[in-house]
Amino acid sequence: MMAMTFDEALSQACIAVQVKPPARRCAPGRWTRTDSLGKNGKNDAAVLVDDDQCGGFVYNYQTSQGQKFRIGSEGAHRPADPKVEAKRRAREADDERERRQVEGICAAIVAGCRQDRHAYFDKKGFPDELGLICDEPRDFFPSTRLGNLLAQALPDGSGPFLIVPGRIGSKVTTVQFITPEGDKKNILRGVMNGASHRVSTGRDTWVCEGIGTALTVRAALRMLGATVTVLSAFSASNVGKVAEGIQGARIAADHDKPVETLENRGAGEFYARRSGRKWIMPPGLGDWNDLHKQEGLRAVALHLREALG
Repeated sequence: MMAMTFDEALSQACIAVQVKPPARRCAPGRWTRTDSLGKNGKNDAAVLVDDDQCGGFVYNYQTSQGQKFRIGSEGAHRPADPKVEAKRRAREADDERERRQVEGICAAIVAGCRQDRHAYFDKKGFPDELGLICDEPRDFFPSTRLGNLLAQALPDGSGPFLIVPGRIGSKVTTVQFITPEGDKKNILRGVMNGASHRVSTGRDTWVCEGIGTALTVRAALRMLGATVTVLSAFSASNVGKVAEGIQGARIAADHDKPVETLENRGAGEFYARRSGRKWIMPPGLGDWNDLHKQEGLRAVALHLREALG
């Protein structure tokens, strides 16, 4: 049997997590953006090639699935090349500097926002909700290679942008940009893992994905007379991560289409189950805000009451 080539191994890894192989050659040690095969999958996946160019990692941001790949005898690594190792360490130091710089940019964007209504809130059924609004995020990006990358990774469309900050503790580590049309992207190279945005405060905690879902869950629980902390955690996998760190947290999961590589479950259900926390999802495909718009807030409240028992 002929040994698998690098391109074949990469292609198989991409297929495994429903990602389109990158159209251009991937530079070792740098994430190369590509598209996922899901709905609105533009730039929603990335490939990282190892420094020895014998393997790497494919990640699908929509489903939070990752897949390693490797060529050679049983995935064995080549002996470390001192020059390659030196480049790797230098790049890691550069990446850490950029991470800290992006963190500062996130804080500056949040501080520079104004409180206002936004068309996205109107679409979600909360026309009077106030959020952080930024007309032009590019004003906060440096005139450098990093700044150009951040600008290229913004969602398509014009502002004003609704800004949803993600915090780990008191520190802003990421921001989500939402256009009036509803296109969303988290800032490139921000730290989303473990970050969340709080829309209300109370004794018990509920964790969900999007800001629209968080507002619906908050409103439905208030209808039930419950004042709770509601957190938006941006993605299904991060919902699980955030909930795991909060004793007694509940998850209001999205009801996503089943994915074969997620045990034939939707991403929302898969990561909610894996968290070990109590969870509930809408009876039909979609999120809780979808149910809110289709059947009204009372329908959401009746379903969430089951999880309060």
